[in-house]
Amino acid sequence: MAKRLMTQLENAQGIRKVLRELDVNFERDGKPVQTLLVYLPCTDGVCEHSALFDVIEQSILTRFVFSCTEIEKKLSIKSDKAPEELFKKAVRKISKHTAKGELGELLLFTLLEVYFDAPKILSKISLKTSRRVAVFGADAVHAQYIDGELRLYLGESKLHKSFSNAATSASKSISNFMDKYSDEFDLIDSYIDFPEMEDDVRDELVNLLDPFLEENENLPEILHAPCFIGFVEPNVFSEDEAIYREQYVEIAKSHVEDFYSKMTTQENDVDKTALILLPFSSLDDLVEGFISHMGVEK
Repeated sequence: MAKRLMTQLENAQGIRKVLRELDVNFERDGKPVQTLLVYLPCTDGVCEHSALFDVIEQSILTRFVFSCTEIEKKLSIKSDKAPEELFKKAVRKISKHTAKGELGELLLFTLLEVYFDAPKILSKISLKTSRRVAVFGADAVHAQYIDGELRLYLGESKLHKSFSNAATSASKSISNFMDKYSDEFDLIDSYIDFPEMEDDVRDELVNLLDPFLEENENLPEILHAPCFIGFVEPNVFSEDEAIYREQYVEIAKSHVEDFYSKMTTQENDVDKTALILLPFSSLDDLVEGFISHMGVEK
């Protein structure tokens, strides 16, 4: 039986109806590059957020914030209020000051779980001691076995009005945290957690990911860097979904070239990178709506 790590989100089909995939492939210099184009429904030519916020509240937020072990512990309490209390605790980990960055990280977490079939193995946000402090290092730490070989995803997320500026910043960040992998490993070693984690599987993963073991000289082959960029592109939206999708593909062509060109400049391995795109009509409306819908108070 092939090795497989279980994902955490239980409503993948419902999430796919909201965060919709546009099936299209891109090449650069005659070689395919990894991309995932995701889009939200739109109404009257404006990006629709309400369905996204609903599914975040109902299915995603607590899974994003907490480890599987903590969720299982809290929900094992025989109380009808346990899910609501866990959600409120998750909201308390987020501040108005950090909401924009954490929404980007939440979307990256969701897309890696749903479209990459890669579960989160480290819940950084649950380790925060202050809601106003941002997470350092990789924005997402996920893993999965692909054709029997382990792949560790150290994800980067950006929510930015300008795609080009986001791509510049992301390419630099990926270079930096890939160079500081040993810091990420120390957190993984201490806090690794995923659904149905057996001791032998945990030990195998930690040994495979340990940069301090001489036998792990091929560790760079395991490390991958998916990058999620949410950007403002009001002109892409249309009441006609066919036109909407067509305009999105045209815009994505230049964005894909821009991103991978900057990754090459930073000497990042483009074969181990996946670019995930999601356009919005207004970033301010998105973040303000997220804060209001989730009930973030401070």
